[in-house]
Amino acid sequence: MGSPPPIRFRPRTLPGAWRALRWAGAVAITLLAPCCGEREEDTGNTPELGSGPPPLSPKALGEPLPEVLSSAPPARDDPSADGWETEVLAANAGQQLKALGHLFFKEGSADLAALLAPDFTCEPLVPSGVETVLEDDLVLVERQNSPTSTPPGEKSLANALAEIRKLSRSGGETHQHVHFKVVSVSPGSTGDTFQTEVIFSLSFSTGETLVEHHATWLVDWKQPSNQIDLPSLTNLAVRDFSRTTTKQGTPLYSDVTSSALGDTPCYRSQLGLGLNHWLGRLPVRAMLNRFGTPGLALGDVNGDGLEDLYLCQEPGLPNRLFLQKPDGTAEETSAAWGVDWIDDSRSALFLDLDNDGDQDLVVALYGMVVIARNEDRKRFTVATALPCTPSTTSLAAADYDRDGLLDLYVCGYAQDDGRGASIGAANDRFVYHDARNGGANSLFRNGGNLAFHDVTAPTGLDQNNRRWSFAASWEDYDDDGDQDLYVANDYGRNNLYRNDGGKFVDVAASTGSEDSASGMSAAWGDYDRDGRMDLYVANMFSAAGSRITTQKQFKTGTREEIRDRFRRFARGNTLFRNTGEGFEDVSVQAGVTLGRWAWSSNFVDLNNDAWPDFVVANGYLSSETDSGDL
Repeated sequence: MGSPPPIRFRPRTLPGAWRALRWAGAVAITLLAPCCGEREEDTGNTPELGSGPPPLSPKALGEPLPEVLSSAPPARDDPSADGWETEVLAANAGQQLKALGHLFFKEGSADLAALLAPDFTCEPLVPSGVETVLEDDLVLVERQNSPTSTPPGEKSLANALAEIRKLSRSGGETHQHVHFKVVSVSPGSTGDTFQTEVIFSLSFSTGETLVEHHATWLVDWKQPSNQIDLPSLTNLAVRDFSRTTTKQGTPLYSDVTSSALGDTPCYRSQLGLGLNHWLGRLPVRAMLNRFGTPGLALGDVNGDGLEDLYLCQEPGLPNRLFLQKPDGTAEETSAAWGVDWIDDSRSALFLDLDNDGDQDLVVALYGMVVIARNEDRKRFTVATALPCTPSTTSLAAADYDRDGLLDLYVCGYAQDDGRGASIGAANDRFVYHDARNGGANSLFRNGGNLAFHDVTAPTGLDQNNRRWSFAASWEDYDDDGDQDLYVANDYGRNNLYRNDGGKFVDVAASTGSEDSASGMSAAWGDYDRDGRMDLYVANMFSAAGSRITTQKQFKTGTREEIRDRFRRFARGNTLFRNTGEGFEDVSVQAGVTLGRWAWSSNFVDLNNDAWPDFVVANGYLSSETDSGDL
């Protein structure tokens, strides 16, 4: 084999999803970074690869960028000026709920009375009809059995708050937190009333336990006649209540990052500084990565029985390899192992690709997938670099053809670095809800000795292959003995490729698993233990999007199908139950839609009760003045 191409710095693209929501004026959805252009038909052709910029200058790393540090934030929308009364009502209700939140842990009957209408009624914040659904040595989980009757007056709310304060203070000055998220607004028929659906979260420690309350509140409001003062609460109904008590008083998991990595020089000088630190010090083209989530890989690379960690980093910052030591700390060995690359890394895997008993390394870079051979469990050497769509996002491995060798599937996002294109107007032809002009995904067949061949087209995986893919997951969902493939796509429909003897057919639509939303990741697991593998898809949740897309004035004149697609984009995550004949969407019934801005997910039995739980990684950039709508 000839010499592999050099690993060079190249710019990366912004990941997808709704980077910044601006529901203003004609309710346009504005993306701060360009995404996709006019709609194209699926061709399956890999776009031409660009040459990329020159390598980094070492000097550039130490120079802050004035244009980054001094750039003004975009102007905030003003719903009161653009006709969106529902957003004004949501903002006013949010202020009152915030004030109510302060009273959970603070005495103030007069302050409470100021929030309530004279005829206020409410249900108990902690319903009496709760049932224990799980109890073990660590956790007690209780859920509401049925809605309770409505008691009259402000006193019931005051008593409920007092009881919570009593419980939370039993352990002294400890953790206390309450949060509200307004997800829908329904104006009343009289013009001075409205109702909000609110997601309520409360947590506090008692000294011996950590308690969490979660519920949906239906809150009725009355708007003052002067249209200036804030609204008063007239009724509060509690739905879908649950309470979780961690009996040991501490979380089941604790953050050990500092104790495990803190003694390594790179943690103090690089990893522990955070992205905000590097935004002003990396080259301007690297600034786009503030929305990114570089990957990581776990595996025993030195054969000592302990899992080691490889961290992908932003372009211009070296990737890091940590070897775990018996005491749980780690030794940073990136340079010694030859993998301290500063290229634009998106995803990584530790895999035994040559069946020699050790873990090789695969890293998705800008425009290529680099495969490095594990040499005697002491060093990695680059064996090959596979060209692919410039804007790659993730990797997935499986032996799709059952020849005993692991093959690689590479998700492509944009056709280029994600810059220079625009969404355009939101109408019936708007690609946002059904984009088919993204970068092509690739399947590389393992031919042995780390030689890989692109078999995307011959295997049928060039079908529907331009859909802005974020992640893929392999599983034999139909129990026929070979690995099928699910692909989560941003800006529209997902793919389920059924493997028929090494040839693939997209059956997402026919099986009911298409899930047209902002797909970020997919995970397989038998959540109901019926012997069939079910599917969980991580998407985006937006409280603002949920409110806006349900209003009558949202995209008037547009087909209801298109309106439904926009509503679906804001709804959140999806759980598909495998029925044996297809898939059934059971997300709402199972209560698993709310993942906030979800990026990754997996099935994990966290409490060892033989039932698979969900772990969802979520988050997004926010500011101190963030509304909490994401």
